[in-house]
Amino acid sequence: MKNSKIVSFLQIENSQNITNLLRGFSFIYSKNKSKSIVIDLRPNSNIIWSYYGKKNIKYLDDILNIILDINIPMLKTYFNCDNDIVCAKNINKILDNDNFNFTIKALSQIYDNIFISAINNNNLQKVLHITDIVLCPITKEPVSLFNYKNIFSDIVINNIKDTEIFPVVFKTEFDFNIDEQETNLVPQNSIFINYSSKIEQEIQTKNFIFNDDKNEFVIGLNNIINLISKNNESDVDTVNVNDYSKNSNKYILLKEKLHKDLVAKMKEYAKEEDKNILSDIIKVKIQELLDLYGIKIPADIQEVLSKELTDDVVGLGILEDLLADENITEIMVNGLNNIYVEKKGKLEKTDIKFNDIDKLKIVINRIVAPIGRHVDETSPIVDARLKDGSRVNIVISPISLYGPILTIRKFAKHKLSGQNLIDFGSLNQEMLDFLKVAVSNKKNILISGGTGSGKTTLLNIVSSFIGERERIITIEDSAELQLQQDHVIRLESRPKSLEGTSEITIRQLVINSLRMRPDRIIVGECRAAETLDMLQAMNTGHSGSMTTVHSNSCQDAISRLVVMSLMAGFDLPEKSIVSMIASAIDIIVQIKRCTDGSRKISEISLLEKADNNNYNIVPVFFYNEQNNCFVKRENKLC
Repeated sequence: MKNSKIVSFLQIENSQNITNLLRGFSFIYSKNKSKSIVIDLRPNSNIIWSYYGKKNIKYLDDILNIILDINIPMLKTYFNCDNDIVCAKNINKILDNDNFNFTIKALSQIYDNIFISAINNNNLQKVLHITDIVLCPITKEPVSLFNYKNIFSDIVINNIKDTEIFPVVFKTEFDFNIDEQETNLVPQNSIFINYSSKIEQEIQTKNFIFNDDKNEFVIGLNNIINLISKNNESDVDTVNVNDYSKNSNKYILLKEKLHKDLVAKMKEYAKEEDKNILSDIIKVKIQELLDLYGIKIPADIQEVLSKELTDDVVGLGILEDLLADENITEIMVNGLNNIYVEKKGKLEKTDIKFNDIDKLKIVINRIVAPIGRHVDETSPIVDARLKDGSRVNIVISPISLYGPILTIRKFAKHKLSGQNLIDFGSLNQEMLDFLKVAVSNKKNILISGGTGSGKTTLLNIVSSFIGERERIITIEDSAELQLQQDHVIRLESRPKSLEGTSEITIRQLVINSLRMRPDRIIVGECRAAETLDMLQAMNTGHSGSMTTVHSNSCQDAISRLVVMSLMAGFDLPEKSIVSMIASAIDIIVQIKRCTDGSRKISEISLLEKADNNNYNIVPVFFYNEQNNCFVKRENKLC
């Protein structure tokens, strides 16, 4: 692809000299059969060019208004494609337009040279990012030199293309006499050009043609052109490997620029869900954009850039690597700068962070939007899930005082089996066989444990012992269970809509599941009033059902069930609820997370109904933490 040389003339003070430079550059390049275009982004530039006899001046505003996707054949019909002048009506609006850079780069496929005149303001970076060479006309006097020094620093800090910057010092008879102590004010790479009152008067006439090789100003122009030609020999900007090294300032600026332009280009692929396909498309688009920018970077750096941008545009950004790490079981984002992970049961702080709050908000919206959830100041807490089944909890302000809090409990990519639990030391073979028999005999099982103890993982494994011919209905807040049987119906609750309506609760789903002819009902977790309905289902012929509850012991699990049943709002005596629990639950499996990060089944007990509507908890197995062994009643199984 053809790329023209882009030279920007930066006006840092009230100067009329830029127009004469532009006129001279255009004429000298055209004399060498080189097609050029002047894009004048100074206020009222159309009046200036009209004075020099330019008729039918075109405006960049009109191009941006009619061309959304840059169409080169259309541009060729709009311009003379020889030596054109383009002005601006609304400069700020032009530079704010997302298509500005694309338009300039499209023009670079038509013209050999693009000369842009710009004023030092907040939008200047838009011009500098596509510029090969910057010329800054100044005069040899302190104010002008100090102005140049100040903006030179800003240009260098934000310089994405390693742009060459040359001050063009106009030598006049009114120059200040800079003494030796002040000579450091004049930049060392300055280009000097004679611009006396006589020369200025001569070249500012309408009929002046820059073909007089004896004219001092023309001689200076030729010297400038020869100098910048030597400093810009290649069509595409090539860089040293370290220029765009990861996390360097230039790398970050380039990534931000590509991200913004990629988002616009990827809109047409919004319905594509295959991440591998999207990744390939993004790689192609990135190459197109780099060509458009005129930037060439090493292949290994471009590969890293492509991956990171793919993660940002269609994934969860910096969290993607953490999600891909199979050793990480949980990800905790505490605001922008504190991201922790759980590895082998222990917390570790990572060295990654979000650069700004908007990127974290984008990640959050990308999680909740596909499953019809929303999170905002009126609804600052939400439970969600990822496509792979990972559980997500999100808390934002005003509830969170440290910015958005994002907690992801990862879903294991490889389904764990009972043998895996034995290998991990979570239980032994006899305990596993006991659970298999209990499931086969359609015992109602309650799995109890603290946060992160592995209740859902154990429920997944225990439910795998259910026969293939049974109809299973799973009910969850966020669907995590992944049963392998064929006849499985998965139901998921729905929160309130933005209008506060359309909520579907776990309790409603439990009640409705009774009308769906279930053989087994599995509730991911009992948290509130649905507990009473679950107990009633277990007591009315739906044996072999399972659920989980947050508690620290088998006794605490019973107490929790009582409290949650009372949330249903019925005026039931506590003794009646206890009696119902004793009749409904057959087995309680208590699981705990140990200090070393491992998970252990600390107790498997039978729940037996006793006289006076009471119950007895009869331990069958328990974990002896002191001796690190599992015990069956009084018989050691170490």
